[in-house]
Amino acid sequence: MKLPLILKQTMVRANAMIVVKAIGLVGKVFMTRLVGAEGMGLYQLAYSFYSLILMIISGGLPTALGMFTSKYKARGWRLFKFFSVFMILAGLACSVLIYRFSTPIANLLGYPQLNFVIRCLSPAILAVPLLSLLRGYLQGLEIYTAIALSEIIEQTVRIGTLMCVVPLFIQSGIEFAVGGAVLGTFTGAVVSFAILSAFYICNRPVLGLSASPLPSIRTDLPLLVQASLAIALTRLLIPASDFIDAIIIPQRLQVAGVSPKESAEMFGIVTGIALVVAYMPTLITGALTHTLTMKITADWQNKKYNVFYKKSHTALQVAWVWGLASGFFIFEYASEISLFVFGIQHAEIPIKSLAMLPLLVGLREITTSILWAQNRKKTPFIGLATGVFVNFIILYSLIAVPGLGYAGMSLGIIMLELIAMAWNFKALELFQQIKSHIIIILLVDILVFEAILIMVTLCSKSLSSLDWPQTVQIIVEILHYCFWCALYLKVRLKSVFQE
Repeated sequence: MKLPLILKQTMVRANAMIVVKAIGLVGKVFMTRLVGAEGMGLYQLAYSFYSLILMIISGGLPTALGMFTSKYKARGWRLFKFFSVFMILAGLACSVLIYRFSTPIANLLGYPQLNFVIRCLSPAILAVPLLSLLRGYLQGLEIYTAIALSEIIEQTVRIGTLMCVVPLFIQSGIEFAVGGAVLGTFTGAVVSFAILSAFYICNRPVLGLSASPLPSIRTDLPLLVQASLAIALTRLLIPASDFIDAIIIPQRLQVAGVSPKESAEMFGIVTGIALVVAYMPTLITGALTHTLTMKITADWQNKKYNVFYKKSHTALQVAWVWGLASGFFIFEYASEISLFVFGIQHAEIPIKSLAMLPLLVGLREITTSILWAQNRKKTPFIGLATGVFVNFIILYSLIAVPGLGYAGMSLGIIMLELIAMAWNFKALELFQQIKSHIIIILLVDILVFEAILIMVTLCSKSLSSLDWPQTVQIIVEILHYCFWCALYLKVRLKSVFQE
């Protein structure tokens, strides 16, 4: 089966993301087993604030610069230099302010012991936005291999720092161990930026980007800033929602009678374990989105509408089938993931509750890219904003009810993604395009994955009669499931790639 260029580039991106996520998962497992669910809760609380500040500084500039560079390659470099100065100044100012006001920020999050963690995160505010901007520029040049390698290097250095520092700091207390863990965010970004910069400087002549007379930068700035703001409004919603969740969830859990320690543990189990597992499969659709956005933007700009819709249709089908396969897997093996991987038994129910996230997130990301390419950047923002609002209402009302902590958190997350995805579908009129034969195909997909799951379960029960260790039986069962899913994916998507 000959894959289209976009799928080949997606696989390059996906392979790198698999490595990055695998390294990150090792770090999560290592840290969870060392500092427990409470430590993971504190870690996630601090990162919710960090992600919000990071998005405020960089906004949609990296993506907007990439989309601009994909259309005007020679002019992208000048804009990168201009905005690099802005990123350095903004990052430096925010880094100093965060370090100075770490105590009020920790009190705002409801855990004064986060003061040291916030201070350890402040240097990353300077380095990471600049790295994101450089990656956005190289994304516009379609230099995906270098970007992928830089991400692997960044993650390796980050997790390496975590694994070296956390054991040294753990004796001083959980908050110091968590603070040492977040230092890796800065070291990873610095090393990755240095290597990526060296690559670009050495290969710039080969890329054919030598200096030539170009229009004034003033003609490009308004277009890029406008696109950046539109993208930032949409992307800012998720970190803003995460930050609000970090404030609301522990407080509402305590209203329900949960102690501060237990509320941090519950928050850590959902955001640091269940969500990590649920979002892991979305690296495939994320990689597809990464390469798709630049290509379909150029297709729409050049009025190649047939090519545009063909690529969009292919991406949607990949997101649907992959989301189903990974969702069934997460639901079936939630207990094994919780106990054998993270060593925390209480994570099983939250993981099962979020099993449909890979499907919802994948479809939302793909449809958002399609809308952005059509220059309809406000539409995804409205849908996501509505989802965030509903999420807030669910969290505030349900979590305070005794016994509904995990259910309220899971329902809020699911409804956020479901509403955002449905809004994008409505805007693209995809619901109107669903005919009877398409419904039949979608139902067949669901039934096939259910049949695979039943068959694998029956085979696993027959293996239980053998005198094999439990771990070996689980591994064999998982490999069995993956084999049949991979076979069906190949058959199911073959016709899509040949369209």
